[in-house]
Amino acid sequence: PGHPVTATVGQDVVLPCHLSPQHDARSLEVRWIRDEFSETVHHYRNGEDLYGEQMEAYAGRTEL
Repeated sequence: PGHPVTATVGQDVVLPCHLSPQHDARSLEVRWIRDEFSETVHHYRNGEDLYGEQMEAYAGRTEL
């Protein structure tokens, strides 16, 4: 979005994203990492969320 996304601790947040050109993401691999640590926040591949390598701080808190 063209503005910051803010939330209160404990509140759900949706981080919008889009593919350009438009494409069905179910067959893609999407990995969200923390740059400063290069650790996985969320990993999605072939239509499923993969939690095996996820940072403990984000366990149970993310989905795509």
